[in-house]
Amino acid sequence: MELIDELPDHGCLQEDEIPRVGMRFAQLQMAHDFYVTYAKKARFATKIRTTTFDKITKAPINQAIHCNRDVIRESRVKAPTQKNTISATGCKARIYVKFDKDVQDWVLLKVDLMHSHPCSPKKAVHYHEYRQLTMHMKCVIEDNDEVGIRPNKIFLALSNEVGGPSNLGFSEKDLRNYITARLRNNNVNADVREMMSYFRRMKDINPDFFYTVELDDECKFKSAVWVDARCRASYEYYGDVVSVDSTYRRNRHGLPFVSFVGVNHHDLYDDRRMWIPIYFKGEFWSAMRSTQRSESMHAFYGGYLHSKTSLVQFVHEYDNVLGFKEQRELEDDAADSKGVIPCATTSPMEKQFQQEYTTSIFRDVQIEFVKKANCRVSTVDKQGSLVCVTMEEEKLVNDTILCVSYDVHFDHSTQELRCECNLFESSGVLCCHCLEVFHSYKVYKVPSCYVLPRWSKKIKRKHTYVKSSHDISRSDESHVAFKGLCAHFYSVAQEFVGDDEETTLPHVALEETMAKLAAHHAKKRSESVSKTQTNIGS
Repeated sequence: MELIDELPDHGCLQEDEIPRVGMRFAQLQMAHDFYVTYAKKARFATKIRTTTFDKITKAPINQAIHCNRDVIRESRVKAPTQKNTISATGCKARIYVKFDKDVQDWVLLKVDLMHSHPCSPKKAVHYHEYRQLTMHMKCVIEDNDEVGIRPNKIFLALSNEVGGPSNLGFSEKDLRNYITARLRNNNVNADVREMMSYFRRMKDINPDFFYTVELDDECKFKSAVWVDARCRASYEYYGDVVSVDSTYRRNRHGLPFVSFVGVNHHDLYDDRRMWIPIYFKGEFWSAMRSTQRSESMHAFYGGYLHSKTSLVQFVHEYDNVLGFKEQRELEDDAADSKGVIPCATTSPMEKQFQQEYTTSIFRDVQIEFVKKANCRVSTVDKQGSLVCVTMEEEKLVNDTILCVSYDVHFDHSTQELRCECNLFESSGVLCCHCLEVFHSYKVYKVPSCYVLPRWSKKIKRKHTYVKSSHDISRSDESHVAFKGLCAHFYSVAQEFVGDDEETTLPHVALEETMAKLAAHHAKKRSESVSKTQTNIGS
């Protein structure tokens, strides 16, 4: 749809004439909007054919708005190579508006409503002039794109919502163009500026959010480091194990992503392998393999991040990752508060761990209590209060039972012990060999030094009171307000869908509200025109 892009040069107008010229343009736009609204209902498209301006004041004095199939003209472009071609039919449907100086307003001088072609509702919805994304559609597109859903899947979901693509009012190409233009920035400088703006907003939300940016010798962006406020707080409890993964793919700017990730009190690692690097022997590392963290992180980030992600989109997606991890931790905490899983043995020590540890860690403890049945004392070497117990564990390997010996050093006086398998030192879980030694020497309560607070479900950790910083300013303010209204409506609607009479009441209320809002909107528009006149005068 062709619109007036800018006001013409008014030259040397008198000061009192300028407001009138601005008022004239505002009124003309209202006349154009009026005809476009009619055209949408009548199922045809419009275009501004001519606009005439006063030679002295340069103000518009008349305008002709035609049906877009009005004139048959020969194109300089060969037909096979033309794009967006429209078959003109010489249609005479149009309006002609003229400014009446006597009443100081626009009047309809000529109106022709007859078309020389059929006006099809099915075709009109696909006209370029009327294809547009509603605010609801834009919010859905933004939310889905943010979590990595492909454009064709978003389009399909929206189509199903309205009963088919013909009812959407826009094409899949329009959706893709919106994502490209609105959500993905191809300009490196603009991308960096937006990322810096994001960092500053996060700092305003929570002062504990940390970021720093490195520039090269030419003051160009080189790298950035940022840490969420909640992650900084959780490091106080889980800083004993931090994985640094620098193997993640580079983005389109050639920048690698390096993540620093800790292990919380719920055993992120389902795949425990009995493979311990010699340089980890005796050091706490939560029983993970050297490549296990990278594998799990690639699988985790793969659903959110990809090589075409822009910088600002990348940090937003990382927001989603942190939010997802926070939600998982809250769900696990809630599950632990509801109850416990049954003990596998009658040991009071297992009961002690059951009451103290999170469910996921307690399952690992249970494995060692079950394996304890395969252990037996081979030899005992006493030296005062110190005892060296050689423990044999039966293991089934390729249908063959093997006996593997482990030395456990136990102090009677302090009840401290250490097994050469180093399971407790590396993973924080007592091994079956130590448990069997406690059982042999009638130790029924595990010393507190072997019940680690980091696995406890009873400790209130302050990072749980800190929410992950999420940039609500990413969306336009109007989108935020729209989502708030929708959430309010959904909460009301879901309460009154079971009864026809009750369902009618919200419909009536919405119709009344719509009428009030329309009147309010018309009033504001009238006031806006008056305000425009005053501002132009100023």
